[in-house]
Amino acid sequence: MVRVAPEGQHGDGEPRPKLTNKILFVLGSMNMIDCINVNLLTPYVVEMVSNFLEKSPEDPEVAHTVGLLIGLYSLCEVCFSVVWGTLADRIGRKPVLLIGLGGSVIAPIMFGLGTSLPVIFAARALDGFFCGNMGVTRTYLGEIVDETNEAQGFGFLAVCFSLGLFIGPILGGELVYPARIFPSIFADTIFDTHPYLLPNLTYAVFAAVAWVIGALFLEETLPRSQRCKWPWERRAPIGEEEMPQALFLQHSVSSEPGGLRRQISGTDPQGSPAAFQAEESEDSVRAEVSAVESPSRCYPASLLQVIMAYCVLSGFGAAGNQVFILIVSLPRDVDGFAFGPREIGALQNVAAVALMLTQCVIYPKATKRFGFLRVFMFGWVCQNVGYLLFPVYGLFADPKFHVWRYVPLGCMQALLALGGGCMYPTAFAFINRAAAGQDRGAVNGWANSSGALVRAVCPAAAAFLLTVGNTKSHPLGRYLPLYINAVLGSFCLLLAMPGLRKADQQSLQSQGSARKPPLRQAAQSSCTTSLQDASAAAISRREPLVGSA
Repeated sequence: MVRVAPEGQHGDGEPRPKLTNKILFVLGSMNMIDCINVNLLTPYVVEMVSNFLEKSPEDPEVAHTVGLLIGLYSLCEVCFSVVWGTLADRIGRKPVLLIGLGGSVIAPIMFGLGTSLPVIFAARALDGFFCGNMGVTRTYLGEIVDETNEAQGFGFLAVCFSLGLFIGPILGGELVYPARIFPSIFADTIFDTHPYLLPNLTYAVFAAVAWVIGALFLEETLPRSQRCKWPWERRAPIGEEEMPQALFLQHSVSSEPGGLRRQISGTDPQGSPAAFQAEESEDSVRAEVSAVESPSRCYPASLLQVIMAYCVLSGFGAAGNQVFILIVSLPRDVDGFAFGPREIGALQNVAAVALMLTQCVIYPKATKRFGFLRVFMFGWVCQNVGYLLFPVYGLFADPKFHVWRYVPLGCMQALLALGGGCMYPTAFAFINRAAAGQDRGAVNGWANSSGALVRAVCPAAAAFLLTVGNTKSHPLGRYLPLYINAVLGSFCLLLAMPGLRKADQQSLQSQGSARKPPLRQAAQSSCTTSLQDASAAAISRREPLVGSA
């Protein structure tokens, strides 16, 4: 009889990791490290660039350079996220995750030791090269969750992401210029001559600890037999010894013309047999094997629309955060808040705490009661309201308001965190569902690359629009990029709505079919019956079966 992988195992009999607290902790640690990396330099980047250029923070060149420096990391994600995702489909998830963490240990130290703009740009580019972990962690999680724990799994990643948002500004805002804050400890040391080293060095230590944890406790979810082949391996001649291990081949020869000559069935990444069909010739067998090893790269429209929605979130948030930092950094003589790294870091900590509360308390209950799509749209409304009320926040920029000048900006950060906490985990879950039947590593790589593209472009574009609003006496003034951001984001999200609706309906169907056998199990049962019938027919002809007991 044909060997069928039992539940909880891959198609080749290898055990399949399940979602456990240990695995969630490891993935969460890696996700938190990546978030800290993205958010580490935001409290001090304006002052850092201003010092290197020897110009005031309100100078247009400073704004442009800050936008380029922040966007450089995302630009590297555009170029290399797909590479890391595809590599994860070939060598496994765990090795790629460890390589990315290793790069996160080295690049920040180079950044902290930089004494000129070319050096810090090169270090930031190197950091962006090792950028694939966010996409690979979502791929890893998507392979071990089911409809009963998917929301909790992706929600936990969002919680760790929010924790990174909390830690990042603390490291960047509180540890920069340590010789000024603690002269008795750091004066006349390397941290005095390199004032940006301490936060980056501390982050590197965190990344090293996460690397050790991942190396010791993380399990591989993609067995060797189910990994994508390299191009030179796919062109090898087809023989019984060279057939993919992920295929169960049934051989039988009939003396009648047109009789059954060869039957082939594949297995999906979860180990269940794919469609069964009879083949008539060796050429058709070769075509079938090639199709299994090289799935189509033409993704369905619904998946592309969900990725578009994720890109909207990424670009909208990156542009808004860029404008926020630049506006609150403006000096008082141009009606700015004149906030420094510590004040900006404190405000971003408010957002981090609000995001954690959203993920732990609000998001699970809201999705259960109102559904994923409605929660997603509620988050979009919160994000737009938070940014579009910025002119109101500007009324409190004068220091005469003392602590009250922080209240509206703190409320803004909390509202933005509420919106992001409702949207991002939903987008990740939707991408995971829409990627069913595809190479998840490559899909998440493309999603991360596309999101990185808009994160690279939008901050620079927002900085340019801010300069136009400040210098050209535009009616909307410095808030011009916020309004354009809201209009363009809403339009693109409207275009992506069909894919979001389809992903949401898939979610509802999976939750509402608890008493019905899953489609994959039904297909497996039908396919197994067909294989057993073919096996019996072959045995009656006294023909050997490959993969039979």
